[in-house]
Amino acid sequence: MPFIDVRIFEERLTPPVRDALIGRLTDAVVEVLGAGARDQTWIVLTGTPAERWGIGGMPGTPPATTEGETE
Repeated sequence: MPFIDVRIFEERLTPPVRDALIGRLTDAVVEVLGAGARDQTWIVLTGTPAERWGIGGMPGTPPATTEGETE
């Protein structure tokens, strides 16, 4: 079974983003492995507050909404 673990800034993990990630990542697996993989694909989304990430030796900062990002 394909298992995809996504770590993302909690501030970005809105319901529309969550739904889009789950759907599109599952679709990508099906494109590669075939339709039979759809029901066996697991996606786990873990949202973590930006300030709890370390990026380049510094605490992360919440991202600004970027163009094309699902809100």
